[in-house]
Amino acid sequence: MRSASRRPVAHRWERLADLTEAEIAQSDPELPALASRWDERRRSLPSALLREFNDRLIREWSIETGIIERIYVFDRKVTRALIEKGIKAELIPKEASELSPQQVTGIIRDHEAAVEWLLSSVKDGRRLSTAFVKELHALMTRGQPHYEAFDQFGRRVKAKLNHGTYKTLPNNPIEPDGSLHEYCPPEQVSVEMDRLVSMHLSHEGVPPDVEAAWLHHRFAQIHPFQDGNGRVSRALASLALIRAGLFPLLVTDAERDAYLATLNAADQGNLSELTSFIAQAQKRLLAAALNL
Repeated sequence: MRSASRRPVAHRWERLADLTEAEIAQSDPELPALASRWDERRRSLPSALLREFNDRLIREWSIETGIIERIYVFDRKVTRALIEKGIKAELIPKEASELSPQQVTGIIRDHEAAVEWLLSSVKDGRRLSTAFVKELHALMTRGQPHYEAFDQFGRRVKAKLNHGTYKTLPNNPIEPDGSLHEYCPPEQVSVEMDRLVSMHLSHEGVPPDVEAAWLHHRFAQIHPFQDGNGRVSRALASLALIRAGLFPLLVTDAERDAYLATLNAADQGNLSELTSFIAQAQKRLLAAALNL
């Protein structure tokens, strides 16, 4: 990455902070009742209808999580076609990415496989661990050989992406105003990831929207991998929601600016906006599911 020695710092790295009682109290009070209604409703749905709903949701999540990171860019028409017809290279415009349509298809299918793996892990009762996170990253990024970095002269270069391996170089992004956003230094990543997992496993009875927001933001603060951290953070938030009988965290391109604003607020110590964003996203999915 570009040297930070002469740059102003917009956000400084600090060690992870655990949940507070005030943050736990910011859970959406309507979510448990809606989740309960859905749990009852889905028992009476035909299995084919339920499977179709879940498959479409997984495809949409898999597509949108890459758009949020600008790995590729689709308009809504292309996204809808991929959701309706399946992940096919012939549906992807060549101008959507520097990658070929076939490569984009492979990356989206990797995202899809990662969500399926999360669902299977929850079903099998697998607990979160650092090995779990590394496996998730390797699965989500296995079709991505490179990531964009900067050399010592500040030039953009393609660097090899190591799958499921913690970063060895700083990955602090440069803000539009030229200032630096600090993430966890590489030498502290292992310790902070251990702390993240330990804190998460100690959170008994925490509402799922709060836990999803906390896990998402704190993981993003560490940014433990050279690339793919945004996608993994949304997958980990999804894990917390799926465990509670809810849906993966779906963030669409239309919501990107609002979503990033909630992450910025969380960086300033206000987790409630991200919690609310996640709760509202779940409520929209629950409403759609209840109308099946």
